[in-house]
Amino acid sequence: MLRIKLIPEPRVVSVYQTINEYEAHIYKMALENEGVEVVLLNKKDSSYNAFGYIYLNVLKENEEKAKEILSKLKKEE
Repeated sequence: MLRIKLIPEPRVVSVYQTINEYEAHIYKMALENEGVEVVLLNKKDSSYNAFGYIYLNVLKENEEKAKEILSKLKKEE
């Protein structure tokens, strides 16, 4: 008998990744100023600080709004 396990869709999605901590904090503040809740997840290796990324995660329902805000910010640079 074959059983299929349903995996629920994630509630949190990553909208941006970078290796620069200052850049992540700037984008996080910009998103929060627009009313989007953001979780900054630092997965950089603390020993070497050369491996890994810093992620900005938002709720799935805020994904499009967050990507739109980030897109506007990148065009201004």
